[in-house]
Amino acid sequence: MITKNEIGKIDVTNNAINDIANVSIAKVQGIFSVKKDAGIASCSFKDDVLKIVLSLKVKQGLDIVKVSGKLQSKVHEAVLEMTGIDCKQIDVDIQGFVTK
Repeated sequence: MITKNEIGKIDVTNNAINDIANVSIAKVQGIFSVKKDAGIASCSFKDDVLKIVLSLKVKQGLDIVKVSGKLQSKVHEAVLEMTGIDCKQIDVDIQGFVTK
């Protein structure tokens, strides 16, 4: 997403948003990436509206509603604090469970 001010432009790339989201949820216990060595977050902009999708596996036995809400809150806060972008949609896509 590109914004302009009186000095120039600021370009926040999708990769930067993905990194912010992934770092913000890295310490949440019981969540796992779907693919080994891959991030959980992916984002896209459509009509200057940011959408983030978190694709993950959850440790079996956890309350997925609570975990999902916690992830949404953490990502929303981190993106807003670091970029000023108010993400209106953060979807959590539970791909399966881990029984470790």
